Amino acid sequence: MSENITPDFLQDADALLSENGFASSDVWYHGTASGLVDGIMQNGLKGGGDAETSARTQGTLATIGNRQFESNDPIFLTQSKELAFFWAVRKAHTRNLYFQTKEFPVVIRVTAPAKVSPDTGATALMLEPGNDYVDMIRKLYEEKGFSFPDDKTNPLTLPREFYLNNLAMGYSADAIPAEKLSVVVPAKD
Repeated sequence: MSENITPDFLQDADALLSENGFASSDVWYHGTASGLVDGIMQNGLKGGGDAETSARTQGTLATIGNRQFESNDPIFLTQSKELAFFWAVRKAHTRNLYFQTKEFPVVIRVTAPAKVSPDTGATALMLEPGNDYVDMIRKLYEEKGFSFPDDKTNPLTLPREFYLNNLAMGYSADAIPAEKLSVVVPAKD
C-alpha cells in the first residue's frame, strides 16, 4: 500500500504495536461497507458475511458452469480500528463494483465477543507475493523499529497465535449481538 488513506480518528495501529505484536483487549473491530451497516446494527454480526455479494458470486459461478458452494465464513475481527478500515475499504470497493453503488468504508466496534480465535486462513496472505495487507503490516513494524517476524519463516509452520498477535487477524465463530456493536465515528471536540 503506497499511502495511508486511513482517517486520523481511526489511526491506532502504531499505538497498539510492540515487538510482541498487536495488543489485545476486550474491544475488537470489524470492517464493512456502509450498505451493510443498518442490517448489522439491527441483527448483529453473523457468520456467512455479506449475503448479497455471496448470492451474486453464486449466480456468476452458475452462469459460467462452475459448481456453487456453501460458505459460512466466521466474523472477522482485529484489534485495530486502522486495520479494520483496511478491510472496510476492500468490502466497500467490492460492493461498489458488483452493485454500482456509492458505499463507503465503516468500522464497527465490537465489545467483548465470546471468543476470538487466530485466523490461520491468513496463511494465504503470507504466501501471496506483494500482498497489500502483509506489506502494510510489515511497514508498520519497520516504522516502529521492529523486524516483522516472517522474514525467514515458512508461513505454513507459523504458530496459530502468530496470526492473531502479529498479523492482527482473528475471528469469532459465534454471532455477536447488536447490543455489543457500535459504529466508530470521529470524537466531537
